[in-house]
Amino acid sequence: MQQCNDFFFLGTKQVSMGRVGDDFWFQDPNGDPMGAFWLQCVHMIHCSYNSLWMGQMIRPDWDMFQSDHICAKFHAGSRAICGGPIYLSDDVGFHDFDLIKKLVFPDGTIPKCIHFPLPTTDCLFKYPLFDKTIVLKIWNFNKYGGVIGAFNCQGAGWDPKEHKLRGFPECYNPIVGTVHVTEVEWDQKKEASHLGKAEEYVVYFNQAEELCLMTPNSESIQFIIQPSTFELYNFVQVKKFGGTIKFAPIGLTNMFNSGGTILDLEYVESGAKIKVKGGGNFLAYSSESPKKFQLNGFEVAFEWMGDEKLTLNVPWIDEAGGVANLG
Repeated sequence: MQQCNDFFFLGTKQVSMGRVGDDFWFQDPNGDPMGAFWLQCVHMIHCSYNSLWMGQMIRPDWDMFQSDHICAKFHAGSRAICGGPIYLSDDVGFHDFDLIKKLVFPDGTIPKCIHFPLPTTDCLFKYPLFDKTIVLKIWNFNKYGGVIGAFNCQGAGWDPKEHKLRGFPECYNPIVGTVHVTEVEWDQKKEASHLGKAEEYVVYFNQAEELCLMTPNSESIQFIIQPSTFELYNFVQVKKFGGTIKFAPIGLTNMFNSGGTILDLEYVESGAKIKVKGGGNFLAYSSESPKKFQLNGFEVAFEWMGDEKLTLNVPWIDEAGGVANLG
């Protein structure tokens, strides 16, 4: 695609973005029925590792996909944290709008990460396509937190005898992996470096809808991930009030990139002021129930559960551009 020398020497004078992967293939042109699965894994690996090089010069573009594909959710999870554009090539009338709404706001904008995604260091010089052990993990930043996506891409690779990419069905199995907050390279971007200095973080599992606490010295989180599936781990600094109350905003959980929905965050003596874009379920970690909660200046009902989840329904208001003020 845009990986030739001519593009880097000449094309980048006019264009600041470039494709980092091969084409999206709906199915294997050679007739392997499992190609609908393993071709998506190859695409994701190409985009991840090519971003490591091309991202130093341009904004990586992870290409389109189709929302009605059998692995559309797998693709959507990676696009949500790729930091680049999101676009589809659906046939007219064949759309999964429920999936699209997890990626895109009603006004067509997206909750975009502020960096480009990079593989975690334990994935470098490994081959998470058919070694039966490695889960692809890519990290990125939002304005107020980090995110790591874990993807089981096992089941395909280059066959040196046949000289082509093909499926390796013996590798298409669940994989055990770990994830840790220190795998986010906070110092890679100046405006994110302070986020890596927290004493404690809350971790939100986007697909499992679970929360846990983690410190830089904690044990890694262990997981088992099924073939062609993923999990997105959001890491947000924990703020302490009065020495005992802990709080951390997660964002809108109906979006894949929950942390990207938080536009502004200010801590004041009495609590937090949060500006959120989007409509849906707002989630925060709160060790105690708030005395009150306001939405756009009006006190509203909220739900606080024993598992320390604070939730609130946020409506999309066109006149405000979908932006709501919470506090």
